[in-house]
Amino acid sequence: MSPLSRPTSNLRITLTLLFGTVVCLGITFATPPAGRPQKISTTISIPDLQDEAVLQLSLVKQYLDTRKAYADSAQHELPRASGMLAVIGQALAVHDSKQTAAEKADRPPIHGPTLRDAALKLSRTKTLDEALATVPNLTKAVLGQAKPAGSLKHPWTGLISLHHIMEELNSRNSRLRRAVRRTRDPDLAARNAATMGLLGLVVLSDTHEVKQETQLPAWQKFSVDFQTNASATARAFRAGDKTKIKPFYLQAAKACAGCHSTFRSE
Repeated sequence: MSPLSRPTSNLRITLTLLFGTVVCLGITFATPPAGRPQKISTTISIPDLQDEAVLQLSLVKQYLDTRKAYADSAQHELPRASGMLAVIGQALAVHDSKQTAAEKADRPPIHGPTLRDAALKLSRTKTLDEALATVPNLTKAVLGQAKPAGSLKHPWTGLISLHHIMEELNSRNSRLRRAVRRTRDPDLAARNAATMGLLGLVVLSDTHEVKQETQLPAWQKFSVDFQTNASATARAFRAGDKTKIKPFYLQAAKACAGCHSTFRSE
């Protein structure tokens, strides 16, 4: 049976939505998908990854446009965008689906390892001039014009900091929460949800916040629950299934709230 067609159960809980908004909900929740990581192809598509790469590159260029823009973004926005590009490159490197010949003709494929490594090089820069020097190669990588380089084998760790992941999730969630209520652009909402699901895979691998080995299963469960339900939210947006969007979104939020409650001391 598909996760989208499984039975639902009635739950009334006080739920901390992503990053702090507390609401009391009386709602029918869809049963979450199976508690294991999904394939990349069921989390986010290659076209979505390509669109995200273009978006993040435009942000990088914006942050490097002037010395003031660089100074204002050097601690948070710039490393977040470079980290997102590294994650996108990694996802493309290990993606389990392939573009068709027509898709390749329409938009040159991005070589994942090349993009990932170019983004990591940007993330290691310390000055504006160093950062600017990485932009030409980064641009070629995003446009599918770079000579393929880099290894397919790379861990999901070391691509982006957990702090910047949380900032990215917080930003996307504020948009997604509005889209759950009403959206005129379901494809964009789906891409936001899918990207959040992708970041759930990164969180699954970054376990440095787990101080006790006995808590590792809880971290893994929260991460997988978040990833699978964010991905299911994206699919519901794509299908236009309004009966599934909010339940899956709230299940993803529930996993996030549970993780924060368990692992954050503040």
